[in-house]
Amino acid sequence: MLESISDLELSNTAICGLAAASVVTWYIVTSLKAYYRLRHIPGPRLARFSYLWEFYTIITGRVQDGYLNLREYGPLVVTAPGTIVTDDPEVLRRTMAARGSYSRGMWYAAAKFTPDTDNLASQLDTTAHDILKAKTTGPYAGRETEGGLERAVDVQLLRLIDLIRRKYVSRGDELRSIDFAQLSRYFTMDVISGLVFGKAWGHRTRVEILISKYGLLGLVGPKPTDKSGLGVIMKYVNELIAQRFASKDKPTKDMMGGFIRNGMTRSECEGEAILAVLAGNDTTARFGPHSRLWGLSPVTIVRLTTPHAYARFKKEIKEAVQQGKVSSPITNEESQKLPYTQAVMWEGFRIGSAVTFGHYKVVPGGGDTIHGHYLPEGTLIGHNTIALTHNKKVFGEDADIFRPERFLECDADKKAEMLRALDIVFGGGRWTCSGKNVALLELNKVPFELMRWFDFQVVNVHKPVIEKAYVSKLHDDMFVRIAEADWAGV
Repeated sequence: MLESISDLELSNTAICGLAAASVVTWYIVTSLKAYYRLRHIPGPRLARFSYLWEFYTIITGRVQDGYLNLREYGPLVVTAPGTIVTDDPEVLRRTMAARGSYSRGMWYAAAKFTPDTDNLASQLDTTAHDILKAKTTGPYAGRETEGGLERAVDVQLLRLIDLIRRKYVSRGDELRSIDFAQLSRYFTMDVISGLVFGKAWGHRTRVEILISKYGLLGLVGPKPTDKSGLGVIMKYVNELIAQRFASKDKPTKDMMGGFIRNGMTRSECEGEAILAVLAGNDTTARFGPHSRLWGLSPVTIVRLTTPHAYARFKKEIKEAVQQGKVSSPITNEESQKLPYTQAVMWEGFRIGSAVTFGHYKVVPGGGDTIHGHYLPEGTLIGHNTIALTHNKKVFGEDADIFRPERFLECDADKKAEMLRALDIVFGGGRWTCSGKNVALLELNKVPFELMRWFDFQVVNVHKPVIEKAYVSKLHDDMFVRIAEADWAGV
């Protein structure tokens, strides 16, 4: 009997040992295979064999420096097995060409908020994505919105100005500091909720977002029955959509009305609405075509910490108002005619882009050759947005600093090259950001109007803002003092 037990224990030990040896062997073989496939592409040594470099860079919050430093390896860099990133805008344009054969990688699946319904950002099937995009293009372009996109932005912009004037303006030696990062999140939430549902939720809804892992959504993902976090927002959105479907005979002039008229199902509307609403908030991880990567807070902080740009921007505002070149609020068309306003806008977008890396596409069958390097079929190639927006070949040797003058001192061809590089951050072809028009409207109008009516001053001069860089950049504690604009010294 004892011998039988001893043999059984030995057998169990042998099985465990064999299993462990199999796992180790599998890991070594697959690592070597991954290395061999992309052995000709440079990158961090650890990234060539495992996901540890990428995991460590993200988990320690070193994405900003980590991905920026990848510039030293060249335009194509290995960051994980079978995965490369690029800071070459033309390569990215190629992977997103309207008639191209590249498809989305599994990275996009993380934007799926419910286990049974895809949205524009999470849909991996190209044909299904194109069908859904055809139903949403009109509403996102503002064709279903009462008065159009610009009017919707103007309504919320005027409310924001009124809110600041009533609650946050400091006078004399008074200090009413406000976290501008939070305030900008409220504003963008109001804009997108107003566009989607025809009525803004008001500067009161703070969304704390928890993105769950694909494949576990049915078990651990957010649910409308949750008492906190994303589930609360899902419940509210779903209730609003249920009301719409219960009264479909009463058409509305907003995005949701357009979705319904274009034949989207209730579950499709729920998936798209929750994505649109969450993508309108700076706390959201930026995925796919909805990413609100134009966050107002980073654009603002770089202006406030660059005195010469702040002063020159204020001067152009004063002259434009005095000469009658602008309405109140400024129109999108008027903004585009003001040289320094445009330079500040694009430089702020460039240096303060909230996206860091990602948006991986799959190299099609037969592979592809880029920059003289063969990329095997199935290789993932994505944005290194941090390095792209700091690309010295495109933006100059001083690309790491905020200097709007770069857009004014160059010739027309160079300016076009820089703007073309920044445009690809919005995606391209069928993958173009659906919220691009709203983004540009906000950037063209909001900074000008806020600086027109108010003066801003950083409160915490030693640490103006807390920035955390993961797949996207998150901003908090950007406290500012706001006063009524004083034009006497401008």
